Amino acid sequence: MAEDMNYNYLIIGVGLFGAVFAHEAHKRGKSVLVIDRRPYIAGNIYTEEIF
Repeated sequence: MAEDMNYNYLIIGVGLFGAVFAHEAHKRGKSVLVIDRRPYIAGNIYTEEIF
């Protein structure tokens, strides 16, 4: 059974705005739940190093 969690913010779809908002809210002591279908944050600005 999962614990009941309370969050100040729920962010669905963590593109650039959602990622920055979550970061800034967390810096200010707020709890944030981030949900995205992708395994990484920041949407279309995601980059990876390819060798």
